[in-house]
Amino acid sequence: MSDPRSQEEILAAISEAREDLSTSLADLKETVDAMNARPLLTPEEKEALEEQASSGELGEDMVTLVEKIRGGEDTWEQVFSGESPHATLLQGHLNRMVEEHQEDIALAFEELVEAEEAKGNFLLDEVPTSDS
Repeated sequence: MSDPRSQEEILAAISEAREDLSTSLADLKETVDAMNARPLLTPEEKEALEEQASSGELGEDMVTLVEKIRGGEDTWEQVFSGESPHATLLQGHLNRMVEEHQEDIALAFEELVEAEEAKGNFLLDEVPTSDS
């Protein structure tokens, strides 16, 4: 059975798809470049984080971590990117934050999935489950 479309129509469709892909990739690159150009934390955010961490409010590991950062041994950027040898000191705080905000995280995830499904993107349809 042959395709009823002409070779010219097929080539035009391929060309259009290629242009759409090129445009999408250019948009993605622009977005990534813009994100990379922004600082991870503003000076105000760094100051607030350091105050909370040094107060002990975020746990003992964070007190140690902020001392290393203030002492010039490390930076927040290296810690959050995982490039720091002290990045493990952040783990306890992150675990507590996930536990504390678990319901909000689940709700935000559900809302994201619903928004994508409303656009026709069924993200979870092909995700294997433990039932299979």
